[in-house]
Amino acid sequence: MLLAIDTSTALTGIACYDHSGLLGECTWQSRRNHTAQILPQVQLLLRHLERDRDALQAVAVALGPGSWSGLRVGMSIAKGLALAGDLVLLGIGTLDALAYQYQPTSMPVYPLIRLGRDRFATAEFQNRKGVQRVSDYRNLALADLCAEITGRAFFCGDIEPHVRDWLKQHLGSQAHFPHAAAQLRRTGYLADLAWQRFCHGERDDLISLEPIYLGEPVKSNL
Repeated sequence: MLLAIDTSTALTGIACYDHSGLLGECTWQSRRNHTAQILPQVQLLLRHLERDRDALQAVAVALGPGSWSGLRVGMSIAKGLALAGDLVLLGIGTLDALAYQYQPTSMPVYPLIRLGRDRFATAEFQNRKGVQRVSDYRNLALADLCAEITGRAFFCGDIEPHVRDWLKQHLGSQAHFPHAAAQLRRTGYLADLAWQRFCHGERDDLISLEPIYLGEPVKSNL
């Protein structure tokens, strides 16, 4: 069984996955309380699944981009569990997991993770027999991102109402979004990607694996 942890932003999630698929997941607004809340939620999820930590074979962690402090907490917990339980450690990019969540779309997908002020982490993904990233991870203002878009585009991730309105105002009918309930970033998709790597015998180095930050932390004023 694999445990996935996502502390990329204030929206925190955990999920358990095995050969039968997604066993259970939990997503909640932890704000800055990742450290105090993650392990109790893991224990609760395992109890609901009637499993214990001995059933874990691997632990996956969202690499970001995202919150500097949140990513450090998730990485520390994942590495601690991997070291203590001799588990396989797997890192998955947060933007990659977000794009994978919307893989049926034929439009280019731009997942957004707020980095502060008007800056967002993003990358372009396209469905080419599965979702593939076709650009670097980037730290952009929305205006810079919109200036590069020439056709229809699907936006997902950190899209508050005013962000959606801004994108609609500047891109019109080119901008597409998931329905409100489908917009939630789900750790089950991160777990799915990590399980695929695990089944192929992949693992990341316990020492060298580090989060993806894309810039210095800044305070949001939106």
